[in-house]
This record gives sequence, structure tokens and C-alpha cells, in this order.
Amino acid sequence: MRPLKLVMNAFGPYKEKVVINFTQFHQQTLFLVSGPTGAGKTTIFDAIAYALYDDASGTSRGKDSFKSQFSTDEVLCFVELEFEIASKKYYIKRSPAQKGPGKNGKLKNWSSEVEFHHDGTVTTKINEANKEIQELLSLSYEQFKQIVMLPQGEFKKMLESNSADKEKIFRNIFQTDMIKEFQSNLKEKASDLKQEINQSENTLQQFVGMIPEHTNDILNEAVAYFDIPTIIKELGHVVENYQKKIVALEKELATLDGKYHSNQRKIDLLTVLDSLEKEKKILDNNKEMIETKRMSFELAKKAEDCLEVKQQLERIVNEKETIEKEQYKEQQKLAETVDQLEKTEKNYLVLQRAYSELPNKRETLINLKEQEKLLNERIVKYDMQANLEKENEQHLKNIQLLKSQVDTVEEQLKKQELELKEIQQAKITMLEKQREVSSLQQKQYETKKQQESLDELNVFLKKQAVKASEFQEIEDQFTQIERQYQEQRLVYNRNIAGVLANNLEENKACPVCGSCHHPAPAMVASDTISKEMLEELEIQKNEVGTKFDRISIELQGLNEAIYSSERKLAIQTNDVQDERHKIERQVSHENQQQRQLTAELADLQNRVNTEEEIDKNIQEKVLQIKEKESTIQELHSSVQYNKQRITELKTEIDLLNTTVKETDLSVLYKQIEGKTNEIKYIENDYVEAQEKKVQLEKMLTQYQTSTKAFEKQLKTLLERKSEMEEKFKQQLAINHLEDTFERYLLKQEIKQQWREEIESFDKKKWTNQANILEQKKLLEKECATQSCEVYILDNQEIERERRMLKEQQHEQIGTNKTIQSILSQIQMNHHAKKDQQEEYLMYKELAEMANGSKETDYISFERYVLGIYFEEIIEAANTRFTQMTTNRYSLIRNKEKTKGAGPKGLDLDVFDNYTGMKRSVKTLSGGESFKASLALALGLSDVIQNHSGGVSVDTLFIDEGFGTLDVDSLDSAIETLFELNQRGRLVGIISHVEELKTRIPVHIEVTKSSRGSHATIKV
Repeated sequence: MRPLKLVMNAFGPYKEKVVINFTQFHQQTLFLVSGPTGAGKTTIFDAIAYALYDDASGTSRGKDSFKSQFSTDEVLCFVELEFEIASKKYYIKRSPAQKGPGKNGKLKNWSSEVEFHHDGTVTTKINEANKEIQELLSLSYEQFKQIVMLPQGEFKKMLESNSADKEKIFRNIFQTDMIKEFQSNLKEKASDLKQEINQSENTLQQFVGMIPEHTNDILNEAVAYFDIPTIIKELGHVVENYQKKIVALEKELATLDGKYHSNQRKIDLLTVLDSLEKEKKILDNNKEMIETKRMSFELAKKAEDCLEVKQQLERIVNEKETIEKEQYKEQQKLAETVDQLEKTEKNYLVLQRAYSELPNKRETLINLKEQEKLLNERIVKYDMQANLEKENEQHLKNIQLLKSQVDTVEEQLKKQELELKEIQQAKITMLEKQREVSSLQQKQYETKKQQESLDELNVFLKKQAVKASEFQEIEDQFTQIERQYQEQRLVYNRNIAGVLANNLEENKACPVCGSCHHPAPAMVASDTISKEMLEELEIQKNEVGTKFDRISIELQGLNEAIYSSERKLAIQTNDVQDERHKIERQVSHENQQQRQLTAELADLQNRVNTEEEIDKNIQEKVLQIKEKESTIQELHSSVQYNKQRITELKTEIDLLNTTVKETDLSVLYKQIEGKTNEIKYIENDYVEAQEKKVQLEKMLTQYQTSTKAFEKQLKTLLERKSEMEEKFKQQLAINHLEDTFERYLLKQEIKQQWREEIESFDKKKWTNQANILEQKKLLEKECATQSCEVYILDNQEIERERRMLKEQQHEQIGTNKTIQSILSQIQMNHHAKKDQQEEYLMYKELAEMANGSKETDYISFERYVLGIYFEEIIEAANTRFTQMTTNRYSLIRNKEKTKGAGPKGLDLDVFDNYTGMKRSVKTLSGGESFKASLALALGLSDVIQNHSGGVSVDTLFIDEGFGTLDVDSLDSAIETLFELNQRGRLVGIISHVEELKTRIPVHIEVTKSSRGSHATIKV
């Protein structure tokens, strides 16, 4: 960070606006700030620190005391700082909380404000601006004070700070946060793994505590001593024993199950046999009733056979009567059909003759239709020819229209291509205009600077005129009072003998000659004055003289400022107003040029903005031309094809004209229609007559056949009637029944019911007998020699035994599963704990090594890396420290072990070449501490610059400290600072040492008065 310009308004002891332009040093980067105590030298650095960090450079000043007590509430206190980092300029303006002018002339309370201009943006929020500036400088406020600005009373903080404080400073400078984070991650990982181990340990204890008490003494002892491997081994044995017991119980249960099922089969067989015996008794009791129903069912069946024969006889008689009636009707129809057939045959002969002439009529119709077809074909070809000619005419018109459109689009395309070229030229013109704007802006900047310098010179001239008038007035006043004082002093001196003589006493020694006799004492003149009056007149003279000296100094300062401005502007005082008018005209002209260029650039930009649209239009128009030309080509091809087709149609029409006889299509249609209808009528009438004749012949044949069939059926029925009557008599005789047999008939429901009952009884009887035999065989096979009750009691005993064994088995299985689960969890957590312990030991060792432990002398990895940088800083510092102490002292890093576990590795000692021993830097004298602090700060700056760690420290401000140096030490310190000056580093020094004023050419001289302080640059 290098300050370029500092502006203070009503800040500290400065009542008025003070501008310190560091660019006026003319490449002199070592400057001195001098002035009386309390004038406001340190305030300059306070203003820089306040602008950057919203705080003062020292610890004794606060933001609330920034506003000048010399100024009124109508004036606002603020600080402006323009600075650069890496050739990039920044601007910041701050104002503290204060009372200031408001609306309508009333005062109001103003809150703190900030404006930070950077990268084309402005930050106005204080917290954001503070954060952005700190990130930009890569230094906190405390680090800035210790590295860049060495305030009064705080020289030794950087030198004597402990390892922890230095670590905080160096971490941000050398960006070792990543290493710090790495250390923290290792420590956190080790802590997490430790927690995981504890969790696994707690889980193991929980599951070990769940192991039930057992007869296994080894297991109980292992549980008591928390011997996990033995616990796992013995639990495995316990699980195996439980599994063996469970298998044994399963075998006992299987044996009981076999016996139980055998008994149950016997019980089932005996129960079924008992049921079958009971069923047999019931069937025997119902046998007599079933046999009665069986006899009635047989008689009913015989009666039904006789009834069936009787019903067949009745049906034959009824059928004979029906056929006789039908036979009569058929004979009537036969007579009518014979009469109709005779009439139809006569009409059929007439139609047959007409039908034989149909081939000639069809031939004529075919010829007529052929003529119709040829005539229609000729008409179609005429229409096709006309349509093709019309289509060609339209195609030619479309071709002409498309060609015209293509010409239009090509014309538009040429215009837009020309516009595109103009846009390209506009781009070039824009670049030229932008260069003109940049050049004009640079010119405006220079003109503005010149105008500001002229305005500043004009202000100086106005102040000079006022001061010159005041000087003339005070000079006349001083001359008059000086003359009056000299005259009165002369009078007083002339009459001093008379004054002394008035105090002479006889016989007392004269204070002048020592005589005791005074023969002729001097007389006091009438115009003499007293000593008191002369002293009062001298006081008045001194007051006017002081005022004369002050105004003289101020006028001298203004004259020097005017002379400096005249040299800078290369003009004479008389030419200032003319030059100002000239600059104003130039500014107006340049502003007009800027507006014109801005307007031209805006027009050019608008023109360039149409490039994409024009390019798109050109592509569209090219595509349109291609499409239209393709369409034209297609139309040309169609026209040629149509012409060829028209020629072919003409040839075909001429050929048709030689074969077509009738030219009137309507006459031809009537002839075809008449001939078609005539053929149709003949065909239809002939077919109808033929069908009717065939139908009547069929009907005649049918009726004749039916009549014969009826005669045959009647004869057959008479024969069947005689046979059926004989059969009925025989059926009665066979069944031993009389004509009253129908009384034995049963209703169908009763008959069906009895049949089912009889069949069911017979089936049950047979099934019962078969099942009884089957059950007895099965009982013999099962060796069932005892009663069912015996087997039931035996199974009840087996069931009680099975239940008891099942409970034992379930208990064994549950216990086994519990122990297996406990064993599984213990094994899993034991292995997990083992893996976690291995990983934990590795991370613990790494974390201790990285964060610093007893083995590493409590030096962390980050501190070790910072130690390397620290060695470089010490080496760079010693190149100056040894020079400033004439090779007596050099800084060394304290690597010895110390008590405690705090941060170590960045402490400093000093080696004294006179004694050959090292000692703490805190034992150095005030002057030696200043030189060590200065050397260390410069060494840190060098290392940071070399490593480019994100911080550019090319500025150093030193507040006092040189008064503690002897002459030789001062020479070596000044040589060191001049060496920095040659490297381009900006170094500012506040000091009362007079020798520095003669050794450092560039001064910021601070003066104070009863109306406030003022600062001026002297080169």
C-alpha cells in the first residue's frame, strides 16, 4: 500500500482543510514530519489509519476525538485517502459520528459514513468496506500497526511479542491458514476416533453386561475381568452346547410325535369302526320299510309299461285322423296347380323366342358403348389438353413472378451486405472513437489537474493579497511602535542618572561610582518615563512583533506555494486569470467533444447492434433465393413435360376422330339406355316365366308325391293300429294286470323320491359293509388290541410330555439366540474397536506431531513452517540491525526448551558479540530496541515482498524513537532508511531530532497557532 493523496478536513488539530499530496515528493520516498509538540504530526498517520481501518494509529486516540475542537459545528470532519496497490488506484472517504449542518441551517447528528471506490463500484456500508479493505491489504488493524505503522510508545510490540502473537501476525501474512486447518482437522479426527473408541467400549460393556450368569466359570471370570477374547471364545462354546441340547430335544420330540401319531391313527380307526357299526344298526331297522316301497315301485313301473302301450295306440288313431284331413287339402292344391301350369307354358313359349334374339341386341349395345367410350376418351383428352395449356400459361406467369421476386431479394441482399460492410466499418470507427475518448479522458484528467492547480494557485494569490494587506498594516504598526519604543527607551536611558540620583542618600555608597558624597546629583528631565511604562510599551511591541512574525511566516509560506505552483504550471502570476479562462474554455471544448464522441459512439453502437439481425436477414434472403430458384427450375421442367404431353394428346385425339361415328353424346346415351332396357326386360320376363314354370312343375310333383305319401301313411297306420291293439292285450297279460292297471301308477315326485331312497339305502348298506371290513383290516395292521379310551389316555400323557419338552426347547433356543446376538455384537464391536484404535493411534500421533507436543518441543507444523519464514525475516533484519549497531548485535531465534506447553518457536533473543552471549530482546536499551524493531519491520517487509504472499508492504511510517539514538546509531539508522529510499519504499518519520531535518530533504512541516494547525510540504 502506497498513499498518493491525503485530505483532512476539521480533523484533530487541523481546523481547515489540509491536502498532503505524496506525489509532490518528486520520487523522494523518505520524508520527515516535523513541528512542535502537539502540533499534529502523528495526526497525519492517524488520518491514514482511520481512512483504512476506521481507527487511529496509536492506542491513545479514539474516533470520538477526531473532529477538530478549533472548528465549529457548521463544518463536517472527514478524511479522504487515495492510495495504490500493485499499480492499481483506490479511493476512500470516511467521516466520524459528529454534529454538523442540517436543513434550514439547523444542526443535526451525523452518523459515521464511508465511501470506498474500487473496481468501478462504491461500498457505503462500514462493515463491508472494512472487510474489503482488510482483504485487499491482507493485514488486520493490529498487524498494520505492528508492520506498516510504528506508533509512538508501541515500537517494541512486534519485537517483544511472544510466539502466539507472532503466529497470528505471520499466519495472515504468509497464508498458512490451510496448515492450521490441516492441524485442526487432524486433531478433530483424532478426537472423533477417540469418541468412536469410547462408544465401542461402552457398547462392549453394555453387551458384556447382558451375558446371563452361567455355570461356565471361565466365562464368568472373563466377564469379571472384561477379557473380550476369552469371552468370545467361551461364548462360542456355550452356543455349541446349547445347539447340542436343542438337537437332543428335537430327537425326543420326534419320537414322541411318532408314538402320538400311531395312537391317533388307532383312535381314528376305532372311532370310525364304532360309527360304522351304529350306521349298520340304523340300516337294519329301515330295511322292512324300504322293501315295501320297493314292491310298490315295481308295480308302478309295470303299470307305466302298459300305460305307454295304450298311449301309443291312442297316438296312432289321432295321427290317422290328421293325415286323412291333410290328404284332402293336398288333392285340392294339386288340381289348382295343374291349371296354372298350362297357362304359364303358353307365355313361356312366346318369351323363349324373344330371348333367342338377345345376342344380336347385346352386340348392338356393345357397339354403342364402345362409341360412348371413344367419345368420352376424346372429350377427356380435349380437357387434358386444355388443362395442360392453362397450367403452362400459369407456370410461365409464376416463373416470371418468381424471377421478379428473386431480383428484388437479390437487390435487398446487396443492400444488406452493403449495410454489413458499413457495420464492420462502424466497428473500426468505434475502436477509433473509443481511443479518441480514452485520449480525451486522459486529456480531461490532465486539464482538470491543471485547473485544480490553477484554482489552488488562485486561492494562494487571494490569500497572499489578504496576507499582504495584513502584513503591510502590521508592518506599519510594528514600525510605528518600534520607533516609539526606541524613542522612549532613549529618553529613559538619558534620564536613568536622574532616576538613580533621586534615590541617593548622604553617606551611603553610590550604586554607580561607589562614592558616599554626592556633590552634584543629576536632575530628572521633564519628559522622562518610568521603567514600568517602558516595560508595558515593550510588551506591546513584542505582541505586535509576534503577530508580524506569524503573518510574515504565513506570507512567506504563501509566496513559496505560489512560486512552487508557478514553476509547476510554468506561468507568471499576472497570467493566472488568463490561463484560468483559457483552461475553462478548454474544459468546455473538451466536454463538448466528449458529448459529441459519446453521441457518435451511441449511434455507432446502435448501428453495430443491428449486425446480428442483418446477418440473420441475409441468411434468410439467401435461403429465399435458393428456394425460389429451385421452384423456377421445377416449373420449367413441368412446362416442358406439359408441352410434350399436349403433343401426344393431339395425336391421340386425331386417331380417335377416325373411329368415332356419332358426335352427339346425348343421342348416344338415349340409344344405349333404350337398348339396355329392352334387353333387361326380356331377360327379366324370360327368367320370371322360366322360374314360375319350374316352380309350378315342382309344386305339381310335390303335390303328387304328397298325395301318394298320405295314401301310404294311412295304410301303414291301419297296420300299426292292429298291431298295437294286440300288443296292449299281451302287455296286460304279461304284467298280470287288468284294465284297471292305472290305479298302481305313482306321481313322478313320489316315484323319484322312492327311487332315491331305495338307491341310497342299497348304496349305504353296501358301503357300510365294505367299510366295516376295511376298518377291521386296518386295525389288524396297526395292531390295535386295546380300546379307544386306552389310546386316548396314552396320547394325553404324550401331549403333556411333548409340551414340557417344547418349553425346554423354546427356552434353549431363546437363550441360544440371545447369546448368539450378544456374541455377534461383541465380535463386531471388538473388531471395530481394534480398527478404530489402530486408526486413532495413527491420527493421534500425527495430530500431536502437527499441533506440537513434548516430543516436538511444542512446536506445531504451522509454527515450524512459520519458523522457516521467521529465519528469513531474522536474516533480512540482521543485515540492517548489525549495520545500525556497528556489528555488535544480531537477532537470533530462541530454540531452547522452556517450561509450559504454550506456543513456542517464534521467540527472539539478541546475540551480543561483545560478550559472546545471547540474551532476551527485552534487555535492550530504548535506542537499541528502536533499532531492532526498525530492522525487524524492514526485514519482514523484504521477506513478504520476496514471497509475494498476497501482501505488498512498500510503506513504513515511524513515529519517534530516533531521540533515543546516539550520533553513531543515528547515522547508521539514517543510512538504512536511505537504502530503503533507493529501493523505492515510502518511509515517513516523525521526529524532533534537528539533525534529521538537515539530512532528509523532503519535509512535511506542521505549524500550530491559537487557531489550529497547518501542514505544508517542503521539497
